This record gives sequence, structure tokens and C-alpha cells, in this order.
Amino acid sequence: MRGVTAFSIAQAMRGERLPLDTGGGHVEGVLTALAGALASEKDPATLREIIRSIARLPFERAEQVNRADTLVRQVLTLSKELSVARRKQGDDGLAAGGGVAAAEILTRLHFKLSPPSDDLIAILRGHVKGQAPGVTRAEAPSPSRALQALVAARGVDEDALMFSLQSPDDHLRRIAVSVLGSSASPIAGAERAGHLRRAMSDTVFFVRYEAVRGYARTHAKSDGCVPLIDMLNDANPHVALAAIDALGDACRGDDNAVLRIVAEARTPPDSGRWHREAHALLALAKLSPANAEIPLRSHARHSVWQVRLYAARAADVLNDAATLGRLADDANDNVREATLAPLKRLRGNGAEAHFLAALARGDYQLLLTAATESKGLTPTRAMRFALADALRRVTAQKRETSRDTRLALIQRLREIGGGDVHDALILLLRDFDPTVAIAAADAMTALTGSSYAPQPQPLPPQPLPSASEIATLNTRQAVLVMETGKNIELEFDPDVAPITAVRFLRLSNANYFDGLPFHRVVPNFVVQGGSPGANEYAGDGPFLRDEIGSRSHAPGTIGLSTRGRDTGDAQLFLNLVDNPRLDFEYTIFGAVSAASLARMYEILEGEVIRDVRWVPKRPN
Repeated sequence: MRGVTAFSIAQAMRGERLPLDTGGGHVEGVLTALAGALASEKDPATLREIIRSIARLPFERAEQVNRADTLVRQVLTLSKELSVARRKQGDDGLAAGGGVAAAEILTRLHFKLSPPSDDLIAILRGHVKGQAPGVTRAEAPSPSRALQALVAARGVDEDALMFSLQSPDDHLRRIAVSVLGSSASPIAGAERAGHLRRAMSDTVFFVRYEAVRGYARTHAKSDGCVPLIDMLNDANPHVALAAIDALGDACRGDDNAVLRIVAEARTPPDSGRWHREAHALLALAKLSPANAEIPLRSHARHSVWQVRLYAARAADVLNDAATLGRLADDANDNVREATLAPLKRLRGNGAEAHFLAALARGDYQLLLTAATESKGLTPTRAMRFALADALRRVTAQKRETSRDTRLALIQRLREIGGGDVHDALILLLRDFDPTVAIAAADAMTALTGSSYAPQPQPLPPQPLPSASEIATLNTRQAVLVMETGKNIELEFDPDVAPITAVRFLRLSNANYFDGLPFHRVVPNFVVQGGSPGANEYAGDGPFLRDEIGSRSHAPGTIGLSTRGRDTGDAQLFLNLVDNPRLDFEYTIFGAVSAASLARMYEILEGEVIRDVRWVPKRPN
């Protein structure tokens, strides 16, 4: 309970912003209380929770950060001042792991307020190399988080980087290669190029992926693009796609790169993988516009909508208004959405018809983009009516997940004003979403000069999890039956996030996820799916409240996608790597089974969930 209390205090303090004349007394008092608890704590697991909670307090003064820095160092060195009881094997490693995690949090969140001490950086460098004071090598925490902390602290030196590049720890090498290919690298010139080329031959694909991106950023223009061209033959599709993208971004004017990408940009098949050809088209538009014109025609008429989406992006690069105009009438709203900004840039007010057509559609992302991008077009009565009508239609659906779209529509109506605007906004003062009601009241006040007050009427809450639903989650696991045949097993712990896990259970039993794709795939970050519109703004209507816990976003954990506090829409993401910046921000409600981790890494953009089946949990 002491650990849970420390976590809860820090979570309650997140976002705290106090008036300057208070001198940060509120934060100071909490810091003092937690520091006192830390000094007397003897349980390593609880100590870990307390120091992580201290590190993420909303500090306002440099001296507060410096005090936290001292406390983190005490934990990392297992100082006698903390009276840590080394009761059993592994306790020291658990405490040190908490210190490393706290150091990463502290340096990432508070570097601008006060950089980390030289002593903390020195300790972290030791942890990267497994040299943890008072902790045996077998008990030492994973060095990956220590290197992430060093990156945030801007303290990666050549010795730590070289050690990490040669480590047998796959994820430590991955992070090291990402540093090597960035401006933070302490190694430069020919030596860096050599290390990056060697990393392109690493046995682990996510290390090669970082090497490709790093070489493209730092050496392609000076040392040539042959290494990137060679990576087109990589067996892993994520690496090959990264190489295609890199050639487009970094190899303009390279004839060999143009020839290879021309060969890649052929018409994709009507079924199966389309990714190489679509990525190649976009790369070719950047490399050689003249060579991209012919393949653009076939891609723009392709049966797979994602291919047409990449065609729209290529047409944007090529300033091809004619192709963009045709794609603006596409059957898929994601394709339409990609055309609006470039059409406004190329045609100005001549693009109004496309915006009016978009505003007549129902996809939330398309409506949001149409509202925001219409700014700059000359306001017309037709535009005002289309915006107001879209707002009325979406509001009538009474879906909490329409919030971002409706806020964008309200903002645009506020900017252009008019009679239709008053009629559309006045009804929203009693909206089911308090945030929308407040925005409508502010808009009405600004437009009329009179004062309007919101009177929101919230929707009834969703039913709480039942005992039988909790029992199902405790005894069964979900299987994402993929169209590729590479099924993925998901395991849930209803004690951690019962509301989120049960929502997934209910929706899967209602066949909600059947036919939905993983629309967002970011190698070495996350894959995300569960959207009926295959975009960030379409999800299940009622919001899910956050169920933030102390668990970390480690590889394979399942997170709930949100766009602000308590705005979950049942879209899920799978963490591909350790993502500490997502900790304490996004609900974790399960994990991919150990047997399915390899298949998780193989997911490509657009791959579809055919069904969700529930089967008995595997015995431990």
C-alpha cells in the first residue's frame, strides 16, 4: 500500500500548474513527504515506486530537480542513508532498477529546468556497462533504460556508445545505433559511417532498421547511397521499406537510386502486399518527378485504397492538382483527407467544391481536416452551411469520440460567423460533452458580445464490468485471427485495467474488430489498430476513462490509444520496444503472449483482423 500511495500521489500531481507567487509550495511539500518516505523505506519494490514517483513530480524550480537528482543517485548507489535492507538475493537489483527508471524520467521531463548532475551521468554510464555499485552483474537492471536516460540527459559519451554497439543485448544495440545516427552521437565522420554500415548487417532487424535511417540522415549525401540500395534486398520488409523511404529522402540526384526505385515503383498486385510499390512511388516522386508520372496513374486507380493514399501523397509532392482532384472524390475517406491540404495550396479558393464534398461525408478525420484546412479559403455561404450542417449531423450521433471533430468545426464557425453559425451553436450549450458545451458557449460569447453559459447534459455511464466478464478474462485469452494467418494471442489482467479489458471483451463478442486493420505501423515504436475508419479519429463511441498504473510500456504490452485524458475509443496499440515516455500516460490492459511476440513484429500497415476468438489461457 505504501507503493500504491506514492504512485497515486504522483499521478494526482500530474499536470499541476501553480501560481508563481506560491513559490511551488504544494510541490515542495509533496517532495518533502516522499523524500521522507524514501529515507525510511526498507522494501525494494516500494522504494522503486517512491523514487519513480518523485522523479515525475511537476517541479517548478531548479533546486527541486536538483534535490530529486540527489535522491535518485542515493537509490542508484544504494546509499546507507536510505537504510535499504538487503534482505534477499535480487533486492538490490530491484532497487537499482527503480533508480535507473527514475533517472530516465527525471532527465526526460526536467532537463530544461535543470540538467542532470555530472555524478548522475557518471552512474548511468556505469549502469549501461553493467557496473552498478553494490549490485552483482546477474542482478543488475537492464542497461537499455540507463542508455535511454543518458540520451535524455545528453550524456552519451564515446565509451558508453561503443560498449552499447558491441553489446549482446539487442535493444541496447538498437538504442545505440539510433544515437549513432543522430546529432547526439559523440562519434562522427568515417568512424560513424563504418559503425552504421556494420549495423546494417546486424542479426536483429530492428537494429538494421535504425542503421538504415541513421545512415540516410548522416552519410548518404556525403558517402553515397550504395549501402541504402543494398538494403533493398533485406529479408525483413520493415528494413526494406525504410531503405526505400531513405532513398527518396536522402538520394536525390543519384542515378543509381533513381534506376532502382523506378524498378520498384511498378503497379502493386490487387491482393497481398502492396507496400514496396507504394513506398517506392512516393520515393520516386521525390527522386525523379518525371519518372513518377506514369506509375502514379496506375497507383491512383488501384483497387487497394492504401495504394491510392500513397498516390495522393505522391501527387502532393509532384504538385499534381489534376490527380489530387480525382482522388478528392475517392470512395475511401482517408484518401480524400490526404488531398485537401495540397489542393488548397495548389488551387486556393478553387478547391472549395472538394471541401464542400468532404464536409458532406461522415468520417471524423475527414471532417476535422476539412474544418481546419478551410481556414484561408474565402468564407462563402455554402461553406458556412456545410460546416454547420456537418456539426449538426455529427452531434446527432451522440458519440463522445466526435469531440475533436466538433471542436474543429466550432472553431471554424466561430472564425467566419453568420446566422447559420448561431443556430448551430446555440443547441450545443446543453451538449452531452462538457468540453464541447464550453467551446460553444465561448464561441457564442465571442460572436455576439453577450455572455453564454454551458449547461452540459452528460450521457449515462457505461455499465461496469460484471463478475462473469472478469471471470472470463481471468481464465481465457483472446486470439487475433489475422487474414495473413499469423495469429496473435493477447492476455489480459482484469485486476490492472478491468474497465478497458472488459470493453475489449464486449466489443470482440459483438464482432466489432472483425475486418478492422492495423492502420498505424511505426517500427521500433508501436502498431495500432481497432479503428472502423482506419485512422486516428474513428473508434467506439463512448469514451473509456484512463486506468493508469505503474506498469511500464515494455515490448509486447497492450496500450489504449487516447487523444487526451479519459478519451479512449477502444483502439489498441502494441508496444514494439520499451517506450518509457508512454508510462503514466496511457492505460496498459494486457500483453501479447510470449509465443506471439515474433508475429507482432511482422505486422505491416493495413493487415486486417479477421476475427477475435477467446480460448482457454495457456498454463504457466
